[in-house]
Amino acid sequence: MGKASLILVLGYSALLLMSGLLMSDMSVQAYDNAMTYYDQESARNIAITGANMAANYIFLYPPLINGNAWFNGYTTPVQFNGGSFVVTVDSTTSIDPLTGDKRLTLRSVATYRDSTATVIAILRPSNFAKFAMYAGSAGSSVYWATYDSIFGPTHVEGTLRTTGYPYFGGKATCKNNVDSTSWSGHPIFNAGVETGVSIPLNRDYTKLREKAAAGGKSFTGNDDLYLHFKGDSITYKRAPAGPDTTVLATALAPNGAIVLNNSNGKLHVKGIVKGRFTIGAIDTQSTSRGQVVIDDHIRYNTDPRVNPASTDMLGIVAYQKITIADNNASGGGPNFTVMAALFSYAASIEVENLATRNLGTLYTYGGWTVNDIYATTNSSITKGLKVNLRFDERFRTSAPPYFPTTKAYEILAWYE
Repeated sequence: MGKASLILVLGYSALLLMSGLLMSDMSVQAYDNAMTYYDQESARNIAITGANMAANYIFLYPPLINGNAWFNGYTTPVQFNGGSFVVTVDSTTSIDPLTGDKRLTLRSVATYRDSTATVIAILRPSNFAKFAMYAGSAGSSVYWATYDSIFGPTHVEGTLRTTGYPYFGGKATCKNNVDSTSWSGHPIFNAGVETGVSIPLNRDYTKLREKAAAGGKSFTGNDDLYLHFKGDSITYKRAPAGPDTTVLATALAPNGAIVLNNSNGKLHVKGIVKGRFTIGAIDTQSTSRGQVVIDDHIRYNTDPRVNPASTDMLGIVAYQKITIADNNASGGGPNFTVMAALFSYAASIEVENLATRNLGTLYTYGGWTVNDIYATTNSSITKGLKVNLRFDERFRTSAPPYFPTTKAYEILAWYE
């Protein structure tokens, strides 16, 4: 009995000793894990800080825009919060798969003790095609009313005014505030509204003009220009009764840029678009120049609403107004479809004969960037065109070739 008791006591002692050692090891491991996690999170936070500092610099001084110098990043280690970071910026790592345009790749690498963390951000020039509706300073006097619906991002470069309960399906931003009397009607901001955001409407057609002259097609002369997209081909002429010229679209403008420049003529367009194009009437010499007329429906050969892989895109750029022609006489019917991103720097979208044409709907799939907003129906909404505007979601990350930009960069992707 004595031996058995002794063995039992020794066994329990050994078990307790082993348990103590295991608990001690677990405590040490837990401490090591906590310290490792702390070091990793510290490195991650330092890397995020470096990326944010570099992104802010790029936003304030966009490289190679408005005469700004190229920004290499912070290539000398910057000490921060017990660690350090290095940021590099290049324009060769990331390429837009549709346009071939080079993006900025910002890489922030941070160290904290033995831990390292990397944050990568991809930036691109911010493009006006990203808006379902952009209203410039003149458009800020317009009231958005009940039954007005914008299904996509909206910006007003002024005060956003509403009456009743209009619907904003995407995020809404404005330079000033939402008009104080607007809230009584309960406007619906489905994705929120942010004030104090200024995005000036820039008129910079330099790249579009240059690309049309080299790799695209540039027209001059004072006759109107008529473009009829026919899938793989384009038919054009210089007067209503003039001779037609039909060529492959890729042969007319391999890079997709087509402009009417140095002309008091108007640019007319209609048809089925296959491929990626931006057309423009970009003469800025007077209010009678730089106008576009959409003579009839514009549709994509492959509808992106049916097939999201569609690469068909169209941008329509005008210095002055873009007119939706009255096509009832030609059998077009009361409704009108335009698939495109529309840009009017000094004016807006005008509906021809809005007081007399049969009531229909202007279906736009793309977006409007306009300085002002014109009425599209008569006051009783019995004549003209009601507006149904749907945003082309592809324009969040891409755009028609050489479409006007905001002269700033935006973050397209962020990886940690």
